[in-house]
Amino acid sequence: MLPKFMLNGVVHTVEPVRAGHNMTLQIDGHQLDVRHDQIDKDHHCIVLNGLEREVYIAQDDRELFIHMDGRSWQLEALDEFADTVADSGSGGGVIRAPMPGVVLELNAAEGDEVRDGDYLLLIESMKLQTEIRSPIGGVIKSISVSEGDSFDKATVLIEVVSTEDTS
Repeated sequence: MLPKFMLNGVVHTVEPVRAGHNMTLQIDGHQLDVRHDQIDKDHHCIVLNGLEREVYIAQDDRELFIHMDGRSWQLEALDEFADTVADSGSGGGVIRAPMPGVVLELNAAEGDEVRDGDYLLLIESMKLQTEIRSPIGGVIKSISVSEGDSFDKATVLIEVVSTEDTS
């Protein structure tokens, strides 16, 4: 079995072709040459196909929170043997807190129609700001937090009902 990771709600397969300080990865069939240097605990330098990038990475269990070029991503290492992803359910719209934190900005309201990837809220944890985006297109059924609210890891933040489920 090959390692699988979820990024922005999409599962990607990663095949290490050559390991070590300089490595080659096949990600969804695309080859990527990577060099990784750790500067300090959370600060890294990564060279991707010859382009150098400064990256900040925080880890919580199987999740990585990556900040690079002014953007943030949440990358989750999936259980290679699991057939399904947690909370995908029939509609796949339960959005849980990836880590404990606080809501900085809420950009949605109950009843709003959203598309897959729409920006819903901004959270902060350990000084790392993370944009939370809709994993599916649909209608916002419920919002469990407000701006300034603190929350624990795995707290349901927003529930989106698939447009297909509402018809």
